[in-house]
Amino acid sequence: MYPKLIGKRNEKGITQEGMAKLLGISKGNYNLKENGKLDFGLLEVKKILLILECSYNDIFLDENVTEKSYNSSELKE
Repeated sequence: MYPKLIGKRNEKGITQEGMAKLLGISKGNYNLKENGKLDFGLLEVKKILLILECSYNDIFLDENVTEKSYNSSELKE
């Protein structure tokens, strides 16, 4: 689920149906993507950022994600 996306979309007064039309997909497909059941494509993400006038981090970056330390053996195949 993308709560920041939902909030920004609502802030702009855009419904799920409206966003789906702007992206060229069905409302049902958009709903599944906004709720995290399907992934947004790269072009969809770019369009969303243009429509909502924001950055990737504003919408898609989870504040709970932190940098994880890896030891070098985990990075080797």
